[in-house]
Amino acid sequence: MFRQCTVYKSEGQTDVVPLFAGEEDCKPHHCFGPYIREHYLLHFCLSGKGVLFDKSGEHTVKAGEFFIIRPGEVTRYVADGDDPWHYVWFAFRGGITARFDPLSSVLKTPEGIAERLYALIDAGVESPDLYCAFAYELAHALSLDHSDTDALSRVHRFVRYHYMEALSVESIAADFGFERSYLYRIFKKRYGIGLKEHITAVRMQHAKVFLSQGMRVSETARIVGYADEFNFSRAYKKFYKTSPKADKCK
Repeated sequence: MFRQCTVYKSEGQTDVVPLFAGEEDCKPHHCFGPYIREHYLLHFCLSGKGVLFDKSGEHTVKAGEFFIIRPGEVTRYVADGDDPWHYVWFAFRGGITARFDPLSSVLKTPEGIAERLYALIDAGVESPDLYCAFAYELAHALSLDHSDTDALSRVHRFVRYHYMEALSVESIAADFGFERSYLYRIFKKRYGIGLKEHITAVRMQHAKVFLSQGMRVSETARIVGYADEFNFSRAYKKFYKTSPKADKCK
C-alpha cells in the first residue's frame, strides 16, 4: 500500500515549508535509491525493519525509530526480507532544518510523533498549518531528548520567578517556542500537573506566606499576579478549602 499527500504551501512561510507526507507498507526487499534529495525527508518506522545506506554507513532501522535524509546526500534504503517495514514520511524545507543538522541518521522516535503524522496522512490532510505544527512538535521533542538545556525545567523555573506577572499558558508557550497543546501534554507528563495548575499552585503557596505575615488580602492578590481580589479569593478557597481572610495572620 502506498499513498501520499501533497501539502499546499503557505505564502510567506520560511521557518517550516511542508512539501509532502506519505505512507507505505513495503514488500520484502523493497528498495528506493540511490537517490539525492533537494529537501529534508524523515521516515518513521511503524512496524518491521529495514536498512538505510548513507554517507555515514549502513544503519538498521526498526519500529519506534526514524531516519533522516538530508538534501544533497546520496541515500538508499531497503526493507527487510522477512519483516519489511511499514513507514510514514514527511518532507520539508525551511529554517527549522538547522535543528536537524547535528543529529544522527537514525534516532528513537519521540512518543506519539509517528502516530500524529500517520493520523494526518490517514485523514488526507493537505493544509500546511497542521504539518507546520507537527514539525515544531518534533523539533521540540528532539531538543528535550538531546539538548543539555531542559526546556521544561526552564518553564518550571520561569513560573517560580515570574508568578507575580500576568502569566498564561499561551504567553509562556509563545515565549518558549512551544505549541500550546503540546506544552500542556509534555509538562503534565513530566510534573504530573498541568502548567496552568502549576502557576496557580506557585501563586497560592506564596500567597499563604504573605497572608501569614499580615499582608492584606487585596495586596496579596496583586503581588501574586491577580488583578481582581474576588478572583484571587475564589482561587485561594478552591486551592486551600478556606478563605484568604481565614488564613490571614493565622
